[in-house]
Amino acid sequence: MINVSKIWDNLKPVGDIIIKRRIEEIPQLQCYVATNSITGQYLYIMSISNHILIPELNKYRFKSVEIFENKIGSQTDINIYLLDNDLKDIFSLFIQNIVEEVYTCTTENEAVSKTLNVVSKWKKLFDKITFNGLTREQQYGLIGELMFFNYLLTNNISFENVLSAWTGAEFKSKDFTLGVVGIEIKFTSAKQPVIRISNELQLDDTNLSDLFLVLYSATEVKDNGISLNSIIEQTRQRVNTEDELDAFNNKLQQIGYYDNDRLYYEGVYSISETFVFFIGQDFPKIIKKQLALGIYDASYSIEISAAKNYLVDLKKILDRI
Repeated sequence: MINVSKIWDNLKPVGDIIIKRRIEEIPQLQCYVATNSITGQYLYIMSISNHILIPELNKYRFKSVEIFENKIGSQTDINIYLLDNDLKDIFSLFIQNIVEEVYTCTTENEAVSKTLNVVSKWKKLFDKITFNGLTREQQYGLIGELMFFNYLLTNNISFENVLSAWTGAEFKSKDFTLGVVGIEIKFTSAKQPVIRISNELQLDDTNLSDLFLVLYSATEVKDNGISLNSIIEQTRQRVNTEDELDAFNNKLQQIGYYDNDRLYYEGVYSISETFVFFIGQDFPKIIKKQLALGIYDASYSIEISAAKNYLVDLKKILDRI
């Protein structure tokens, strides 16, 4: 496995402004991990032939990251520069994702396309990640997702498969996708629980055979409950290999959870009830095809009493996957 962060750590000064090392595991492409010896900034470079068409890169720039092209002779360098070195860890994951995507590319055109697809995805991630810590709502969401994560593990689904199914960590429309079954997870500590839906895609079952919504209703307590920190440690203890642990920790960091922030996540909760809904055709919801052109990000709330006819047992999810 190519370890981009380790390559950066092992770069040695050679007298040049740009200190770079080619990623030898990708011989069919010219990909480099580099640093600027003057500013100390980290960057990734992919050199391609001048005849390769590169889309306008201005639209791919985002907070703390600069992306631009630099023509040198018969080659063009695509440079991805980190502007804030405090974000090196998350930038390493970003570049790691690019490297993994281009690893199997056989042409420069394919490599450019895949690189920019990853950049587009991470542009959204950088916008959503709060580097000063997770908000209370983000903590709730992560607790709920990890509770369901562990439920699947308890029911003999491998860690590798559950980790792959956990698509909420990638900010996709469903929190878990197992084959053609989607599961959306909610967690609340409200005294009168309701189902809060963030947008019109969450309960849209397009391309799915089944869609379920799981709502964990909890009460905040002083002790003898679960916290975000405790459920993360519980999940880590169920890992089988170092690669799985690295992949799990990478997903946590994509969401914005870092162990250094543990002191901010000490809220403890006791689960009072778990609601599981099958999202049938007549389930009360708003989905994309119901909205007028130009309307999007439609958030809304659903009273549990209005959806009680769609309550099912949690085991029904296992029967469908």
